[in-house]
This record gives sequence, C-alpha cells and structure tokens, in this order.
Amino acid sequence: MTGGGTVSEATFVAFDFETTGLYPARNRIVEFGAVRFRVGSETATFSELADPGSPIPEDAARVSGITTQMVAGKATVEEVLPRFVEFLGDAILIAHNAEFDMGFLRAELERASLPTVSNTVIDTVRLAQRAFPGKKSYALQNLVEQLGMPQNTAHRALDDARQCMRLFERCVDAMSFMGDLELSEVLT
Repeated sequence: MTGGGTVSEATFVAFDFETTGLYPARNRIVEFGAVRFRVGSETATFSELADPGSPIPEDAARVSGITTQMVAGKATVEEVLPRFVEFLGDAILIAHNAEFDMGFLRAELERASLPTVSNTVIDTVRLAQRAFPGKKSYALQNLVEQLGMPQNTAHRALDDARQCMRLFERCVDAMSFMGDLELSEVLT
C-alpha cells in the first residue's frame, strides 16, 4: 500500500527484532515481534524466538534477556522468516528506527534466498520528531516515559512492537487535530 487514503482506513504492522548484535551483515535475528492493527484496534500479534545458529553474545543477551539456552531447539531464522513475511502481508510497516530493523529483515531474507519486502515503511523516530518537536531523546523507552504511556518489558520484540504501535497512535493523535490524516501526512 502506498500513500493513498486516510490513516483510519489503513492496516499497519508495527514490528521489532531482538538480535545478536548491531550489524545485519554479520548478526542474526533471535526474536521476531509484530502487531497488526488499525488505529485504535489491535487485530493480531506475531511473536517467535529463533535459533540464530550460533551462541548469543553476552552483551546481546544482557540487553534482551534472550540467552542461547532459550533459543536452543527453536525454529531457525530461515524457518521463521516465511511466517513473518506472511504476517506482514501488504500492511504499512512501522518500526522505531526503521532503518535498523529493515536492514536486518533484508539481510535475513537475502541469506535465506527469499525475496525482499516492498511494503511502505514508517519510522516512528521521524514521526515523533514531527509530532513532538524538541524532545531531548527520541529513544523508544524515553518517549514512552515522557508521553506517559504504559510501560512494557523493554527490549523484547513483541513488547517493543506494541510500544511502537502506541507511539504511532499517539503521534497520529497529536497530528490530527483537524480530523483524519491522509496517509501521506504520516509517511516519513
């Protein structure tokens, strides 16, 4: 879906990954989390741990709480990817610092010899900068706190995806004082 229509008519998927590190070319996804929604209504979730095929480094485990033992025997990243892409469908994708998550998704799809996704993507960092200018930090957990949103378990994929969905909705609320927004108004 592209920029036609209004925000209230669109289907979105907010998503997040937990990874073994910061570099898509050499690190792997260990947890997939996503929330399918229309503004004001969560309709489905996706949450799966994946075995990256190598031990999870201690520093990555410290951030997410996901250990090598937790992913032992789980589906491989290559096995989870088709289910995740099917869940995304043709929805507009939303991620906080979308370049990071999209970089991992593209790298994993390429490693698995699967086609890349062509969905429209909205970055809630950029959207929050427009909706709430002048914040000291646009990190997801800082925005959650600053905007008085309910807090979840930070650095777990489904919880962060749900926070991203809530942040998107909060941005839309802040930007829609004149009624429903055109999709083109939230595309970053």
